[in-house]
Amino acid sequence: MALDLTPSTRPHGAQRAFAATILIIEAFVLFFAALVAHQLVPDERVLTWTWGLLTALAMVACSGLLRRGAWAYWLGIALQLPMILLGLQIGAMWLVGAALAALFIYSVFTGHRLDREKDGVDSAVWAAEGQSSENGNEDGAEPGDRDA
Repeated sequence: MALDLTPSTRPHGAQRAFAATILIIEAFVLFFAALVAHQLVPDERVLTWTWGLLTALAMVACSGLLRRGAWAYWLGIALQLPMILLGLQIGAMWLVGAALAALFIYSVFTGHRLDREKDGVDSAVWAAEGQSSENGNEDGAEPGDRDA
């Protein structure tokens, strides 16, 4: 698996959909983790809310920027770090944050692979349709397929 984060050329591809979905889920998890940390670490409430809300808002913004290029995917990967580091205040976030970070990275690479496979299938279908139209069939049907 190469570290190619080139976004898919598909306007509504699996890579962008998977990555954006995970980022939005992580934003909700961060908000609820901040609520938990609000009660567990009352001396650090300002830090908790600043850290949690800014990271959650950055994840929401990043989910909308995924169509802009590979840098948005790298930003999404970088945003996994503050989520994992929330484990300094809430011990469970070490595990939850790491699991969600792994899920985000997996979704980016799996979505890219699925989009690449779909592009291959589409190009094969378009090539077959182009070949059948060159043979005189406008709709791609074989000569014996039509009822006279």
